[in-house]
Amino acid sequence: MNLSIRHWLAERYIAINQIRGFSAGQLAGIAYRIVQDMEVKSLMPFDICTLVEVLELPLGIVWEEISVISQLTENLLRSLSQKKPLKRNEGTWLAFQIGYLQALQAIIEQEASLQRPWLDRANIPILKEEMGKLTLQDPQLQGLLKTLSPGKLTDTQAEQALSLVADSLLVQQINNAAIAWLIANGAEEPEAKLLTERLLNSLPGHLLVVVTENAAPLAQLQKFFRLGISLSPNLITPNVGSIVGEKIDLHREHYRASLIKNLSMPLLMESFALKDIYVAQKGLPIEESISEQDKKTVKPVDLKTWAQQQLADVETIALIESEPGYGKTSFCQLWAAQVAQEFYPNWMPIVIKLRDVTYGKTFIETLNSAFAVNLSTWLEQENLPCLLLLDGLDELPPSAHGIRAKAIFIQQLLNFQSQHRHKILLTSRSTTLQEIAPEIPLPLKRIIIQPLDAEELKQWFQQWTKVQSLAIAQNFFTFLKQAGLFTSQSKLRELSALVRQPLMLHLLGILHREGLLDDELLHLAAHNPKSSLLWEIYHRLSRWLLGYPLTGGIKTMLLRSGLAHIHRTNEAIANLLANRHPEDLLEQMQAIALKILHSQRHQINLAGEFNSLPGFYFKIRDLESSGKSAAKTSLIEFSHIKLGEYLCAEAVTAELKLLTQCQDEVYGKLTFVLDSPSGVAQHIYNLLGYGILSQEIEELAMPAAGCAYAILRREQKHKFSFEVLFQRLLSFWRAYCQGCWLDEGIAHKALTHFHALQNPVNVEQVNAAVGLNVFLLLCACYRETKVPFWPCGNPVNLAEFNPEALSALIARTSLLHKNAFATRIKSLAGLNLSGASLLQVILTGVNLEQTNLSNAELIGANLAGANLQQANLAGANLQQANLAGANLAGANLTGANLQQANLMGTNLNSANLTNACLFDAILAEADKKLAIDNDALFSQESFQRLKHLRSLPPQASQQPFLNTVKIATNTDNWNKLPAIGLIESSEGTILPVDLYDDDADDETIFGNNSIGE
Repeated sequence: MNLSIRHWLAERYIAINQIRGFSAGQLAGIAYRIVQDMEVKSLMPFDICTLVEVLELPLGIVWEEISVISQLTENLLRSLSQKKPLKRNEGTWLAFQIGYLQALQAIIEQEASLQRPWLDRANIPILKEEMGKLTLQDPQLQGLLKTLSPGKLTDTQAEQALSLVADSLLVQQINNAAIAWLIANGAEEPEAKLLTERLLNSLPGHLLVVVTENAAPLAQLQKFFRLGISLSPNLITPNVGSIVGEKIDLHREHYRASLIKNLSMPLLMESFALKDIYVAQKGLPIEESISEQDKKTVKPVDLKTWAQQQLADVETIALIESEPGYGKTSFCQLWAAQVAQEFYPNWMPIVIKLRDVTYGKTFIETLNSAFAVNLSTWLEQENLPCLLLLDGLDELPPSAHGIRAKAIFIQQLLNFQSQHRHKILLTSRSTTLQEIAPEIPLPLKRIIIQPLDAEELKQWFQQWTKVQSLAIAQNFFTFLKQAGLFTSQSKLRELSALVRQPLMLHLLGILHREGLLDDELLHLAAHNPKSSLLWEIYHRLSRWLLGYPLTGGIKTMLLRSGLAHIHRTNEAIANLLANRHPEDLLEQMQAIALKILHSQRHQINLAGEFNSLPGFYFKIRDLESSGKSAAKTSLIEFSHIKLGEYLCAEAVTAELKLLTQCQDEVYGKLTFVLDSPSGVAQHIYNLLGYGILSQEIEELAMPAAGCAYAILRREQKHKFSFEVLFQRLLSFWRAYCQGCWLDEGIAHKALTHFHALQNPVNVEQVNAAVGLNVFLLLCACYRETKVPFWPCGNPVNLAEFNPEALSALIARTSLLHKNAFATRIKSLAGLNLSGASLLQVILTGVNLEQTNLSNAELIGANLAGANLQQANLAGANLQQANLAGANLAGANLTGANLQQANLMGTNLNSANLTNACLFDAILAEADKKLAIDNDALFSQESFQRLKHLRSLPPQASQQPFLNTVKIATNTDNWNKLPAIGLIESSEGTILPVDLYDDDADDETIFGNNSIGE
């Protein structure tokens, strides 16, 4: 005879909805009465089968009742234990039912937030009077539920369940019933299996919460969840069953459980989780102390093994580096969950997203700002070593103190680490530390995540088979292989590199699954720059998500039975759009993306409901309101920074298009929508004054070097004109260089906009950012249109000419970041800088190919490593300039003043050195001979005499701007070539591994000659 809680309540006319509002004491009272009835009827704990009661009900009823039934079961456990101590198998039986119910409830809530179509099929309206009578009549489900009721669990089976959890006989029985319940409620079988797999990922976390909150009744279960275990002095994992050495900290255990429960979160709106598709990655350790020759012999190692080895060394900071999309955050999430399960209490994992912090006076105060609990109570505890996983050093928020606040954070981090009590693991882009605080020596152990190699790709396809189907995985594999994307010398180099990045491989897998990865995309990859390829990938994903038809239509696909959950169905699209036009949703997404971009914080607090935003692009957390009347606020961030960059690029592009849009006035005259100069200026300041436009967003919204805008070029079919955009930006630029917009208060008005979004920029930083970003746009427009661009104006037109315009911008941008201009600007190729005053500018490594620098003032300029191939430097003043390692092949240096210039390692092949002055210049003997043969002058007197002759008669349009001012020489460091800050490409280094035998006949994923042969 079983106990039915629902029947017991119904007999006493107690409605489930009524219980929802009961206090803890009232719930305990109901449980006490139920236990009394159990004693009268001689019922045992195994007669309580609340999980069976739930799984025989339709989803609509379960949605209403599962939380209450779970709470009642927990109160029954406590009440039973007060009567008589529970045996281990009895406690296990009840604890697993409570934990599974809580895990199932979490999965249902996740699915509801994603508006899954199967929920629509399950949620059939039910009359209230019928709710107590209705049960699912599925024969298979009923048969499986009978195996669980009444409960049967031996002590051996209980120990197996506690030790193995997901792989135990008990959980497998419950799982089979749960799958049948999901199918009976409208889910497809493959989908149901993926949902239960997600549930199993989080089940240990839910069980940990149950045991923690019922520590006394479930005392025999504590050791299996590493509760109450004393910490061994030598940091060796204690044996299960060690003497209880500490009290249970509820906050700590709940946080530890949350790390495990997060493993059930769906990955980018899919039915599976990150853990279900994740492949262990390799990284390349960076040994600073070894020789360059030995560095070449260092081989990649397993990332997790390396990280676990670092736990033995608390004197250093572990640093995991890579570009976004390689899996830094994924690794932190999965490893933290593993440490919480297997290494606690020897190590207490704490994950901090550095994007969430607010700078405090101390390191702990800063971390506390991004954590729900006061960390100092854990960090100061004697026998609790913590593993601090600080994720995203490159995502530290901006500060009113500029980059100095980040440098102070690094110094605080160093001071904290010097205590050698806890282990710190950082993740970051490779260049971040050098940009923030190059002067602070950190005791680092570094590793760079490597692109997926042959074995990792093989494992990924095996995982893809499990979460999709063999046919889908096989077809995707074959498509990539036939396109030659697995070979070390692939013709589609950019696409081949993307395949080796975990995020991009997943996104390409989605496109192929939906029939949107085709020969057209391969053709695009072969004949266009990477920016166009990336934009096309993101664009297709966006159209797929919203149900938009692509150009030429979407290929028709035959959806086999049981695969509808894999593909984007009309029902899923309708649920997402909720009677809105796709364009309206796109505009809302772009507006929010622009606010996140303008906040410079990777996330933003907004008032209102935003649950209708697609989880593919956004993560949304509801924030607690300060009062009942307070408006609901949400914390919104991108699901992944790479997907966010695409939305930001789309949003910036849409705002730029407004500058070129025209409207009909009366009498048929065409005018711009934004017509007044001050209106244009305000629009540009509000759009671009937030900070420096990132290279990634620029490459999506504008062309890479010499190529068309990835987004805007396509808009030329819709009356978009680069020439018009260029002219409108140029008019703004000329007035900007004269300080016009600052004088008119435009920058101050924009400042209010950014401060409202919690961006702490000041008015000078806004002005500097606008100047740099508009200059970037003008350079990009020039590359597209080839309309001549004179940043300083034409020296022939003295009214327009402003020789200090560019040098003033360079100086102004130092407010944003030291050397911000040289770091951000990659190319000035082809610009006309004739007569420009560029004294002591730093343009190391910049591309100046075919740039017109005739008569320019470049005294003391640092052009080390710059590409000046075929540049026009005729009459330029390059006194004491550093040209070490620069490429001057084919450059015109006629009459240039190179006195005391550093020309060591400079390429002078085919350079025109006629009458160029090389007096006291530093150059190799071979180059000196080459210069003499090319009529260069090595006498100061000869050069001065020639200059005097050229001044008769004076010709203002040709006269070199030669400066004879004596400048102190400082050439001590010229013999050392300065490092050129080369930023690694986003696809990382491609391993020279020949992944496949191209002649193989067997192209199956698991064939004998598949990957790696």
